Amino acid sequence: MREVLSQPERLEDSLEDEEQLELLRPPFPRPRLGAMRNIVATVLVGLGIAALVWFFNRPGDLSFRSVTLTASASGPAPKEGQPAPEFSVPLLDGSTFRLSDYRGQAVWVNFWATWCPPCRAEMPDIQEVYQAYREQGLRVVALSIGEGRGDVQAYVNKTGLTFDIGLDSDTAVSAQYRIVGIPTHFFVDRDGVLREIRIGALNKKGMEKRVSQLLEETGP
Repeated sequence: MREVLSQPERLEDSLEDEEQLELLRPPFPRPRLGAMRNIVATVLVGLGIAALVWFFNRPGDLSFRSVTLTASASGPAPKEGQPAPEFSVPLLDGSTFRLSDYRGQAVWVNFWATWCPPCRAEMPDIQEVYQAYREQGLRVVALSIGEGRGDVQAYVNKTGLTFDIGLDSDTAVSAQYRIVGIPTHFFVDRDGVLREIRIGALNKKGMEKRVSQLLEETGP
């Protein structure tokens, strides 16, 4: 025969079942599907932002600042292994720099601005490397993007830079060379071939390595 439990016994069993269920319940309420999606999305966005901050601010060669150009791109984009696009810019001393005039020399073209911290940080090293290699045929031209002569001249007077400083005030050359961040470096060999494009500040060791290789290049 089926055993019939009294009301107190049934109540006691019910309480024991509830206690067991309570022990099995997670300490926090389970979020609904929509809330879970929001949590996951928030975490992913946070990780993405953290990755971007780390990428653009980590030390080394990738330290740079974004730049907005007023001119539109013209001509073919520069490409490693191909002749560097021709350009000409006025220099601070009143003369004009034309890239093709320096065929036979290694040319290091640097795009920068006086307001750019990574640009300013690497300028003393560029000066030292230029001094060390200019007798071997190195030419350095630093093109200031979107700035007036007065601001650039004041900076050069303060820092004592002796390599060529070009004024890309209308950003036309920067647009031609597809500049998106500064500093950006273009290394052109003695035959006018673009050997390397480097976005971001370089340390002195990296500069010396690239310049040494550039001076040894004889052509494609």
